[in-house]
Amino acid sequence: MSHFTGYRLDLENQAELLSSSIPFRDAVAGFTDIPDEIDPRPWHRIEMQGGMGSCQGHALSSVCEMANHIATGQVTQFSPLFGYYVSQKLDGLLGRDAGSTIMAGVRCAKEFGQCPADVMPYPNPVVYTGLIPSAAYEAASPFRIRSHAICKSYEDVFTFLSRGLGGVEIGIPWGNELTPRDGRIERFVPGGGGHAVCFLGYSRRRDSQGRRYLWLANSWSSTWGNNGWAEVAPVAVDQMGAHPFTTMVGLSDLSVPVPRNINWQQESIFA
Repeated sequence: MSHFTGYRLDLENQAELLSSSIPFRDAVAGFTDIPDEIDPRPWHRIEMQGGMGSCQGHALSSVCEMANHIATGQVTQFSPLFGYYVSQKLDGLLGRDAGSTIMAGVRCAKEFGQCPADVMPYPNPVVYTGLIPSAAYEAASPFRIRSHAICKSYEDVFTFLSRGLGGVEIGIPWGNELTPRDGRIERFVPGGGGHAVCFLGYSRRRDSQGRRYLWLANSWSSTWGNNGWAEVAPVAVDQMGAHPFTTMVGLSDLSVPVPRNINWQQESIFA
């Protein structure tokens, strides 16, 4: 697995991710008062990573924004650049634009937190430097993730999202079948390059079994998919979970999983 587009699936430590993962499905199984949909599109801003291999930083910051939004009801944009560079530092890759792993992203979110974007903005034009300002660590400290959970199936991901635990980051061997058609991804066929994206909610669209499609956010600008989003079929998520080089990890502000009722009708501060 030598080819990648930002997510280093060739370096991913799935065993370490699994060993420190928390169980969550039994803890929230009895909670059935879930929203008909969780639509993050009104408040979550889609970005463009450009020519930098920072997709894992973008997916990480998006998932942490979701967890923070659930915990506080506020919209705070975190820095994809901070998540990327710190993850690279933990991976031993800092200093060259060579991507990063989800394991390093999880460590970044737990050990250092997430830096607000105004403290460490994404460069425009996009230029890789590898420099992390000391002020960014201090700004990130209040926004730490407390736990993560491995997801291996659609039901895992849907349970994590629908019970208000957080968002789910995905590292995946990206292929052409993941290009949305009419805004939807109906199946997963792996490709050769690693890319990181995230699930942040689910729509009212259902499959033949009554299962809801998931909202996937991508860091390839609003020109990708449906304004930067795609609805992903449950069968495609199961196919992702079954693939040996795909990693799906839920990130939560909670140390112990507890289901939460959330008001999802939030206006975007970016409107």
